[in-house]
Amino acid sequence: MTFAQVFRDTYLPAERLNKSKASCDKEEGFLRNWIEPVFGDKPLRDIAPFDLERLKKRMLDAGKSPKTTNYVLGTVRQVFNFARRHGLHEGENPVRLVKKPTSDNRRLRFLTRAEAVRLLEALRERSQDLCDMALLSLHTGMRAGEIFALTWMDVDLERRLLTLRDTKSGKNRIAFMTGDVAVMIQARAAERMDAHGLVFPDRNGKKRVEVSNVFQIVADSLGMNDGITDRRQKLVFHSLRHTYASWLVEQGVDLYTVKELMGHGTLAMTERYSHLAPDTLRRAVRVLEAGLKRDKVGQVVNLGGQRQEAHYEP
Repeated sequence: MTFAQVFRDTYLPAERLNKSKASCDKEEGFLRNWIEPVFGDKPLRDIAPFDLERLKKRMLDAGKSPKTTNYVLGTVRQVFNFARRHGLHEGENPVRLVKKPTSDNRRLRFLTRAEAVRLLEALRERSQDLCDMALLSLHTGMRAGEIFALTWMDVDLERRLLTLRDTKSGKNRIAFMTGDVAVMIQARAAERMDAHGLVFPDRNGKKRVEVSNVFQIVADSLGMNDGITDRRQKLVFHSLRHTYASWLVEQGVDLYTVKELMGHGTLAMTERYSHLAPDTLRRAVRVLEAGLKRDKVGQVVNLGGQRQEAHYEP
């Protein structure tokens, strides 16, 4: 059986029982646009790492990001794994032998205090819900999905705590309300319909699945993305979480504390913000320098074999 036959006849029908329609449609698009033109008509046993290198090169040459290219290679890997489990292929999975393209796709954009105020004011004019969610992300670092999943059972106004459950890292964590967030949550609490329901339901009372495009419309109307071509620098909703971490570091909060507040799995994920704390780093070196100078005052040192009293200016 060719790769395309396995994909369409067996893999995709099975995946539609376990994955969302959007995910399956995306993978089908990968087959049609990228995989099939390279080796879709080849039997699985004849597909080699070289074919995958051709696929990778074709995508990168077409301007596709390493992230998208990895998604396509991941789809190929899943098809081979599926075929092995169902006795349609006995050989090795060739994707294992292909090096993944890498690049730094992390977003770099964060807002100044003045920009944040302008954005919140403009959002409030269009949507109070969207303004409240933006404020929450700016002041707690919560992801959009964490905001959508927040229920009133997770809100402790007395201690100003929010419990975030089943986060991206797979662990629960606590978010701490600022005064502005507490006021906003209190106002929403006065109007809530269901004491056990969502804090930010959609207009039908259901859980939201994405940020309204009104956010992007407002950000663009304020000129916050004018002239920006690097997508990592474009202002999107996730930039608000990034802004929260950036503000913390700029105020001198240590990276380990920022890591815990952000719910990062490793400190390496937090180190992207370290360059925002030059004053903090300089102060640390000055503290070290002052200590060294204190130790040297009155210290006896050996210069040229002679014992001399060293006197250093502090």
